[in-house]
Amino acid sequence: MYKYDYRIYYTGPERYAPDGLAQIRAMKAEAERWGFTFVNDLTYLENGYKDFEHIDRTFLDDCDIVIANVNGFRGGEPDGAVCFDLGVGFAKGKRLYSFLTDRRDYVHRYPHFYYTEDGSVIDENGHGPGEAFTLGNLMYMIPSKLVEGGFTEALKILRYDLDEEAKDRGQRVTPRKDNRNQCTWPVEPGKWRAYLAGFECFLLNNREHGDWMKEQTLKYGFEGIFPPDDAPGCEWPDKETFSNVFSRSAFFFDRDQQHIRNSNFVLANFNPYHGAEPDSGTAFEAGMCYGLGYPCYYFMSDSRPLIERINCKKDENGVYHDIEGYIVEDFGYPLCSRLASNMKGIFHEYPDAPKYAAIDLGIYTEES
Repeated sequence: MYKYDYRIYYTGPERYAPDGLAQIRAMKAEAERWGFTFVNDLTYLENGYKDFEHIDRTFLDDCDIVIANVNGFRGGEPDGAVCFDLGVGFAKGKRLYSFLTDRRDYVHRYPHFYYTEDGSVIDENGHGPGEAFTLGNLMYMIPSKLVEGGFTEALKILRYDLDEEAKDRGQRVTPRKDNRNQCTWPVEPGKWRAYLAGFECFLLNNREHGDWMKEQTLKYGFEGIFPPDDAPGCEWPDKETFSNVFSRSAFFFDRDQQHIRNSNFVLANFNPYHGAEPDSGTAFEAGMCYGLGYPCYYFMSDSRPLIERINCKKDENGVYHDIEGYIVEDFGYPLCSRLASNMKGIFHEYPDAPKYAAIDLGIYTEES
């Protein structure tokens, strides 16, 4: 087998499976069989989940490619840690591959969308589907190559892509230029601008709600960007291009990632969405902000530890498992440790959340 000079990092909910160590070791062997280097540190699994997997701002620096399992986990959304990792990888310019076993669009995979009397589609919370008639949340679906199947199928597609690119390098083929990594609206020195990540963008009155959210941030001394806002430098496509759901989703992804590059911190709504996990797009965006080195804040209304939020049971070794046997982390966090240990939690809802972020950043005091 040809040896590729590429290093793979794998991210998926297998880390929580009772046989997670065996599964990921098998993936490591499979990647090596296909000629790749597998860079995951398995220490936290080998220690029996007694401590979480610590990361810092150098996370993913030592890999070239991130492969992710984006199947639903404890509900309709993928594992939040997986989407966070994809966001970090995108911020750092890594190649992203994702896989799922069901390639139907998200509206048909998630069982709680339904038609209203006027023919509109909404979920159980009254939120619209956004671009959910695609393969998944556009924040991970657009920047990653989404493969139907599992880890092996992702490796096959990756190898095919690398071989085709190697052919191009031997000819006069000019690759397309990626213009997404520039700031188009710089933040003034000493000022703060937050990207307001969250599923509020799916509200049927999202424009009005977004304007209200931005009004609250101004009260505490910083600007806010709401995802549906226009982004400088991102021109709306023509009508024909915009009529294609994938082209439209790609535009919205480009706009949102541009918003993040035009911000300098994130305030993310990590309340549960379509199950026990936060909105996958929000987790991706938080990871992108982390990868860019921004201060990262999340807010939730429920601060109880994960073992109290998830229906689970303790085994004879003191480890908690959910109904499907997956480990529920017991580190006192209300979220998986990848999210909660690398972001500052604010256990208040809007409009209090921006106030506490501003206090922490030193741009607002109660006496202000």
